[in-house]
Amino acid sequence: MNVRREVLALVSDVSYALVPDWYANTYRNLKMHLILPKHREGHALQPCLLFLCGGAFSVVNGGIWLPELLYFARRGYTVATIEYRTSNAAQFPAQLIDVKAAVRYLKAHARQFCIDPDRIVISGESAGGALCALAATTAGMQEYEQGDYLEYDSSVAAAVDFYGVVDVDTCPRTESAGGEVHAWTMEAYLGAGYTQADAARASALHHVSPGTPPVMILHGTADPMVDVTQSDRFYAKLRDSGVYVEYYKLRGVGHGQDAFYQDEVKALVLAFMNKVLGETK
Repeated sequence: MNVRREVLALVSDVSYALVPDWYANTYRNLKMHLILPKHREGHALQPCLLFLCGGAFSVVNGGIWLPELLYFARRGYTVATIEYRTSNAAQFPAQLIDVKAAVRYLKAHARQFCIDPDRIVISGESAGGALCALAATTAGMQEYEQGDYLEYDSSVAAAVDFYGVVDVDTCPRTESAGGEVHAWTMEAYLGAGYTQADAARASALHHVSPGTPPVMILHGTADPMVDVTQSDRFYAKLRDSGVYVEYYKLRGVGHGQDAFYQDEVKALVLAFMNKVLGETK
């Protein structure tokens, strides 16, 4: 029987960073999972998609989206997902520091994982979308570069943001009867009594520059948790800064609903990534 397609393998529980734990009295390893070619010896380097799980910054499951991300692995991408410190373990910017450490780890092990280090795309949903947008807009900011492999930079070639909070200061500071992100979520993430400056520091909207890599934004018009106007403003800021951006609104779709993970949407994401990565080869 002929072999009609490349066989893939799951490499799970790879330790990519050592971080403080239990009130900074001990340490723990942060884990990464990868889908990559089974036969890697002499394999051509290929683009990489690093995807960040959401969970209101308070919970994370590094492997939850791997079944859906197989779509991209089948189409020539090394896929990586990670866990990062949640707000019950550490406040911002620990989460961004972890994400950047993961990018550096991938670059340091690029040949081992069949990755072209110049073609890494970062993506994420909800809190993961917020962190992916931050990672894309804060390239070169040394305060977030901590840990190992500091000889590598944490810049990425592009970002795909699924309904992430990009302007923390517009999130409610008091409990509401609606479904919006509650004040306690951001207080756990940034600290009680966080200031406008703290909010801006944790908001991708305030870090956009002409050097920001290409960005794709996806958001549902019926999102009750992260209002679609967050992405409206992000899109406008990117466009006005001369950054290549694509923006898709899913009409009538709420936060994290299954519509975002249909093949039609994945095909749009794949087309965006192939387009912008082709320009950066």
